[in-house]
Amino acid sequence: MERKIAGEHWSQEPDHDLIFSSERGGMIDPVGFSRTFDPLVKVAGVRRITVRLARHTCGTLLAFLKVHPKVAQAILRHSQISMTMDVYTRVVGDDERDAVALLAELLEDPLIG
Repeated sequence: MERKIAGEHWSQEPDHDLIFSSERGGMIDPVGFSRTFDPLVKVAGVRRITVRLARHTCGTLLAFLKVHPKVAQAILRHSQISMTMDVYTRVVGDDERDAVALLAELLEDPLIG
């Protein structure tokens, strides 16, 4: 869709298959991405965190949901599984899952939450 909108101004290398690109198909400048990210955070009404922390949170949530590590690697777009496993995910054990479930149940209680 973005390619159609850009029309003749679209310029992306044939061997590139970018998930996120600039308006004209090129790689996104990190500063420009942050400028785009900030308004989205405001619209969503959530606390502002860095893009890097958002990636770490995504990795941890995928681990919490027991998503296969190779799937998490693909979602986070890492070329090495070690990056996904060692840096971007935090192992969540069954005891932690049980504690979070209890907390969620408590917060959903109409008398408390």
